[in-house]
Amino acid sequence: MRRALATMTVLAGAAALAVSCGGFAQSPDYYPRTASSGFNEEFQLWIAQSADQCDAITPAILAAQIEAESSFRTDALSPRGAMGPAQFIPETWEIWGVDADGDGVADPYSIPDAVMSQGAFMCDNHRRAVEGIDAGVLQGDPLDLALAAYNAGFGAVQRAGGMPAGGEYTSETRPYVDRIRDREAVYLSLG
Repeated sequence: MRRALATMTVLAGAAALAVSCGGFAQSPDYYPRTASSGFNEEFQLWIAQSADQCDAITPAILAAQIEAESSFRTDALSPRGAMGPAQFIPETWEIWGVDADGDGVADPYSIPDAVMSQGAFMCDNHRRAVEGIDAGVLQGDPLDLALAAYNAGFGAVQRAGGMPAGGEYTSETRPYVDRIRDREAVYLSLG
């Protein structure tokens, strides 16, 4: 009886999460087809390719970021609706999601699709951060600002004139950036 009750509770929680994610978790286009966990050769291959999209975003940064986002879990789904190893929210995925593996679906749970989309998004965040610094409207390290924008949105970076602070920005965004920069050294051998 306890096991049945526990199973029903888990299923009810999953259904509530799917509904709170705007239905994306239930859509066949946004459901993990396979699950893998941990840094593997497929991640390594696609991280290297993704980093080739711009000079500023290295394989080590992308790998450390995926570790921070999902611990390399392809089936990751956050309580806020962020999906896959690169933890894209549905609205951001609609803008940045690509079909990198050519299977006809831009899938945030797919390693190739998620990692190539992550790299493109990070390159754009970095470009925008450099432009803002050059224009004198942003202050800080452009890579730190790009990571903060990935976590909190570029609007938060713009409103702060640099690294966002206060509330969740102090308790979540800054530690997110610090964790990735600290873990970057672990992945330096990637290139």
